[in-house]
Amino acid sequence: MNRILLFIALILLCNIPLAGQFIDANTLIVGKINNRVSLEKEITIQLNVRYMTSDTEEYISNILEDGTFAFGINVREPQYATLIYSREKKLIYLEPNDTLGINIHGGSYPKNVLFGERGGANNTFLSEYLKENPKELNQFKKVQFRKEIFWYSTLPQQDKDMRNTTPESFNGKLQQKKDRAFAKLDLYRKNNEQALTPDFVNFMETEFMYDWAYNKLMFGHLYKGRYDLQDAYFSFLDEIPLVGGSIGNHLYRDYVLAVINYRYEKAGGKTEPYIKQYDYATNNLIGNTQAFVQSEMLYKAFLDKELDSVLGRYWTFIDDTEHLDYEAKVNYAYQKATRYAEGSPAPDFTLPDINEKTIQLTQYSGKVVYLNFWASWCRPCMKKMTNLKPFIKDMEDQGIVILNVSLDRNTEDWQKTVKKMGFGGVHVMADGDIDSDIAQKYEVRILPQYYIVNKNGSFAERPPKNDLTSIRTTLKALSR
Repeated sequence: MNRILLFIALILLCNIPLAGQFIDANTLIVGKINNRVSLEKEITIQLNVRYMTSDTEEYISNILEDGTFAFGINVREPQYATLIYSREKKLIYLEPNDTLGINIHGGSYPKNVLFGERGGANNTFLSEYLKENPKELNQFKKVQFRKEIFWYSTLPQQDKDMRNTTPESFNGKLQQKKDRAFAKLDLYRKNNEQALTPDFVNFMETEFMYDWAYNKLMFGHLYKGRYDLQDAYFSFLDEIPLVGGSIGNHLYRDYVLAVINYRYEKAGGKTEPYIKQYDYATNNLIGNTQAFVQSEMLYKAFLDKELDSVLGRYWTFIDDTEHLDYEAKVNYAYQKATRYAEGSPAPDFTLPDINEKTIQLTQYSGKVVYLNFWASWCRPCMKKMTNLKPFIKDMEDQGIVILNVSLDRNTEDWQKTVKKMGFGGVHVMADGDIDSDIAQKYEVRILPQYYIVNKNGSFAERPPKNDLTSIRTTLKALSR
């Protein structure tokens, strides 16, 4: 590709970050769509930097008549990005100060894509790796398990495998997957000497190692009782470093959080989880990894309405951290916690109910609303709603509105589940699941989730314990 012409195209193509203000670019991405069968006039790149800033940055490029496009992107750390064209998504790899050429066959995207420029070899290897090890880009399609304050997530098939296997068989498959990935990387490097960048090699080695470690820990933590696993099973935790991985890799971040949470649980006590895990990071981690974990603990504490208990650590973090992106993330959570605190107004919304009648939150002014976010594929949601089912009529008789907001991906699945299970209350569905307006307004990233809205339309304080009895007691007290 002619770099001069592509640079001119970059200037002309109107690159727009969703966040609003222009961000100085350090990475250039240029490309062309051949054999266009779609009338799409734009192509998008999403950079998930929520682990740093709590947000996802979105860049949009016009597609010119000849199919060319260009992006200028600010990449902070080596990481995955999502290339979206004609509603189809493909993972690519980006690193700071990089250039990447992309050649798309319009009729077979995302399968038929060729890469060039400095980042071409990196993404060619990545594409081959992802063919054997595909990633699910929609978090809501994964199965989730909570242990203390950490949520493990996995694909439904692996969840089934974990429940219907032996530790030896499951861990054997993990080991085989890791060994195969390392061998393929070594072979590619041997046959393409100096083609891969050092940051990419570190990123992929992080991927292989911490994918193995994360899944091994998840299996042991979730099924320790079922398979009578002893402490010796977890000895690998002392061998896998918590520092030094590529921070832009989600598997590394998830593993670090999972290990700290596991050690917290094993220590007993089970009090002040955010403070104790924050302090663990302060005393045992360094650099970017330390700042990430500290920011996660503060972020989660604020979103969990643990405002007062962590304020001291918050101010210390703001004063001491050298990683300003994490500071922005923590400040966002702090402001959100104060905004969504008891007495602040609940965001209004309008959605169709199961009978296609328009439902608006403000129409329940003067009543207490139990706002329940759920989905039919979410097993914890189904269990929670089944347990709540016998008490709904009693609560409705007391003027309490049970407003169930489904984040299902399929309308038929939602309707069939509601009718089959006979769930009471008001049922509405949000189009777009995790990306829907209401999910964004209420920061719903994990299911199940709920809020309590008082008679004045403001958030009420949730009970300290997240059990059904405590919730019912709180709802009845507010309705009097």
